[in-house]
Amino acid sequence: MTAKADAPENAQKLMVSFPVICTPGMTEMMGALTVDYAVNIMMTFEETPITGIVVVHNPNTQTAAVLHISEARTCLIFSGLNAQTFARPEGMAPPKEEVQQNFEEL
Repeated sequence: MTAKADAPENAQKLMVSFPVICTPGMTEMMGALTVDYAVNIMMTFEETPITGIVVVHNPNTQTAAVLHISEARTCLIFSGLNAQTFARPEGMAPPKEEVQQNFEEL
């Protein structure tokens, strides 16, 4: 999803290079993560209509991971310890900008 708001004034667009672990499909990756780390899917969202993000979590061990899903592969992007979850504060103001839902370029 793309918001109509501009990036913060001091923002920079960077290409960041780091290693990831990929499998040809989601089944292999989720199978390994659920067996080895007993995670469950905590959250998903679409990046585009054909790519997405999956956040997996094990609340007992406080481990979590972020996966990037595409038609061609599933990649473990980040994983870590001491995962914490947060609830949206009551009374928080609504967003100032509308979130674009059609995935078109602005």
